[in-house]
Amino acid sequence: MGMEIGPDTGPLPEELTADELWRTSPDALLVVARGGVILAANMAARHLFGYEPGSLVTMNVDDLLPTSAREAHRRQREGFEVTPAPRSMSTRQGLEGMKADGTCFPVHVSLAPLSDSSGMVIAAVRDMTQWVEAEQELRDSEFRRDIAEDHERIARDLHDTVIQELYAAGMALQALQAASESNQATRLAEIVNGLDATARTIRAVIFDLASPVHSAQGLRTRATEVVSEMTEVLGAEPRCQFVGPLDTAVPDDLVEEALAVVRETLTNVAKHAEASTVDLRIQVDRELSIEVVDDGVGLSESTERRSGLANLAARAKKHSGSFAAYRAPAGGTAIEWVIPLVSDTSET
Repeated sequence: MGMEIGPDTGPLPEELTADELWRTSPDALLVVARGGVILAANMAARHLFGYEPGSLVTMNVDDLLPTSAREAHRRQREGFEVTPAPRSMSTRQGLEGMKADGTCFPVHVSLAPLSDSSGMVIAAVRDMTQWVEAEQELRDSEFRRDIAEDHERIARDLHDTVIQELYAAGMALQALQAASESNQATRLAEIVNGLDATARTIRAVIFDLASPVHSAQGLRTRATEVVSEMTEVLGAEPRCQFVGPLDTAVPDDLVEEALAVVRETLTNVAKHAEASTVDLRIQVDRELSIEVVDDGVGLSESTERRSGLANLAARAKKHSGSFAAYRAPAGGTAIEWVIPLVSDTSET
């Protein structure tokens, strides 16, 4: 015969018995008498706590907790026996169970008195090990995200502000050096070299900040590495400006394309421009744009350079973008390479 639970839940199906619920429950179920003596335990309880069949019965439920927690649990249990009412205790309360071999593990326990007069309580115990591990992993992930955001902000501020100011100071000192007497010029050269060394140190710090923050595919990180590689060929480190979410908004395939554009453009400058300064700007919003401006001799008609520019134009066209090369207003050459990141949905 089936059991009737109550008016809110309706009767159980005829074929479902209390014994079947007891046997098939995924949670460990214990029936506990006053004083904490275990009167009955289902198979899930035996498996959860690692005891032989029948050995849980007559044990005290306090013995299923770590030794250090038993006295506090005994007081809580005695308080519950005075005023029994359904309640649950979670891992947030630091509740742990202890297996027969002494292994401790986090648990969630739900208690419910079976009747007002018997003093018996049914306890449902669930192993929360995986849940606790998942919660910890989430906290660790959030912590790493916060650290990553801080690293990105610091690296961006260092690169886009501090290094640029050092470059500007170095250029101003070089201008003074050209018009100074020999002794002063030598001292100014030493100061400029010191500024260059400081800029390199800061860039190394930026690399260290970026390494745990961004994946190997991040455009900001990898573009910075390309610039560092090209510095010796160019004779001077380009002044770089990065704007927008370079490390999160650019797909991996476009990262590779953009790096090829940066490398090829800087190579062209090194081979043909005879430039003393080079500015690189990479911006990401609805478009990925790369701009390189040098103060060199301007565009030439050399076959090699025209071939390099044609390659850049072909790369832009492949991604439905645009390419332009023209004489910069202050002399030298300006290169603009732009491709869309967001599809234009205005046309139907």
